[in-house]
Amino acid sequence: MTEALRHRRDDGASAVEFALVAGILVLLLVGIVQFGFLFFQWLEVTHAAREGVRWAALGNPEGEVVVKAQAAAPGLDWDDNGTVAVSYPDGSDNPGNPVRVAVTYDTPLFAPLMQDILGVGGATTFTLRSAAVQRIE
Repeated sequence: MTEALRHRRDDGASAVEFALVAGILVLLLVGIVQFGFLFFQWLEVTHAAREGVRWAALGNPEGEVVVKAQAAAPGLDWDDNGTVAVSYPDGSDNPGNPVRVAVTYDTPLFAPLMQDILGVGGATTFTLRSAAVQRIE
């Protein structure tokens, strides 16, 4: 046998291996970024509900409670994607009764396969919800 046939050349093998694995790595990276984005927005929604119920428990009007709750989550686009609802589980806003503030927010999903992982089918948004209850002072 000739010398060239006995010694195989493996130039470019690592490039081929990287090409095979790169797609999976990119998909994993985008999934991590999407999860981080969802977690950030979930924290914002939770903070908005807590801040809103704190203002509602002090006896502030509903409009002011909504404004304060939205201001507590500046990282969210409230124009089209989120709502803040104030309710009174016992039916009245008398001191000593509970007040509930519920926040919902539709966040976009941009990562491939994230719709299937979260179980929302082909939807392009995922709804985040949080609620908080306090006694009216």
